[in-house]
Amino acid sequence: MSTHKSNGIYLIQEQGCLNPYSGAFQHISMGVKHLSNHFDIKTYLNTQKFQIETYKVDITRENKQEVIKPSVKKGNIYGTLKDFQILIKTLIQIPSLIKLIKTEKPNFVYERASYLNYSGLIACNILGIPHFYEANGLQFKSRNKYYKSYFFSIAKFLEKLAYFHSRHTFFVGSYGDYWRIKKNNWTNVENGVELKKINSITLKETSPAVTEICFIGRYAKHQRLDVLIDGLKIFSKKSLIRINLIGTGLQGIEKRIKDLNIQVINHGFVDRTNIMPLISKFQIGLICGSPTFQSCMKLFDYGAAGCTVLAPNIHNLKLWFPNELLFFDGTPKNFSEQLESIVPYSGLHSKYGRNLQEKIITQFTWDQIFKNKVSIINQSLHKLK
Repeated sequence: MSTHKSNGIYLIQEQGCLNPYSGAFQHISMGVKHLSNHFDIKTYLNTQKFQIETYKVDITRENKQEVIKPSVKKGNIYGTLKDFQILIKTLIQIPSLIKLIKTEKPNFVYERASYLNYSGLIACNILGIPHFYEANGLQFKSRNKYYKSYFFSIAKFLEKLAYFHSRHTFFVGSYGDYWRIKKNNWTNVENGVELKKINSITLKETSPAVTEICFIGRYAKHQRLDVLIDGLKIFSKKSLIRINLIGTGLQGIEKRIKDLNIQVINHGFVDRTNIMPLISKFQIGLICGSPTFQSCMKLFDYGAAGCTVLAPNIHNLKLWFPNELLFFDGTPKNFSEQLESIVPYSGLHSKYGRNLQEKIITQFTWDQIFKNKVSIINQSLHKLK
């Protein structure tokens, strides 16, 4: 006897989320895959239907960027007009989304939250369709790096109001703890890994000639690569380590590490298929900095590979992994001290890697992440029957 699947729309409002080399795309593709195991899911970019498996974007310009440079921030007048433009576009889009939802007749809409775009939520509420948000980051702050605006305080209010009126919001990381919405309609969730890519739990080499240390990420302010460089300057065991850089825009960091007479290899960009075999060769993974409530996708790659992870003691990491990470207080001095405590690397230190890997296997595979989400969605749908 076949079981009828509820059908849903996975709604994306920002095309930039579909860059196949971005963390957003990884989360979206895993979401579509795992939600589709339980529901009949159709994916839409605004009102345009597409297949995520075959979606292509032009990333030539991004690939050519050797170093990501901060742009000149636009002023308040420009930014405020830009925000009104986004809101007007949102209002104009509502009738088209209402028409789409009436045509598709979904049991629910699962939407990735985007800045000042509430057309999906409004359309669903008008039609009485359950609406679920997946929210990664603080949307009202997302444009702050590009322009100033007199509208940001209003944008913050509207964002919180939207989460309040959605059926349920899944906050990636721990942004629910930031908003503290006084309604039982939100859950903090994390990123995950694919179970088939996790290595079997084994000890790392107990006495490598050189301790292999890895950093994954692009050059960006929130990565706090200044902590890495300043910490390495005062690190006393320079001859015992080799730094492995994986990501884009890291040529300047590579040069600065070389200038400290520390071995360094810049692997450049490595795709999802090849990253796990590479970092499985390393003993230590670095997170030098991260926003307080943000999920760190690199953590799951490090953990899946069995690396010991040195990370700042921010709220999100302390919430999910209080005993599985080696924490430092965010300063270069303490970064250096904690790194010295595990160099040279030995089996004594691999307990961090084993404990982290075991926790990820049991709690943070994509299967488990979306099993919990599906349970919440189904509970909500059953209440309507």
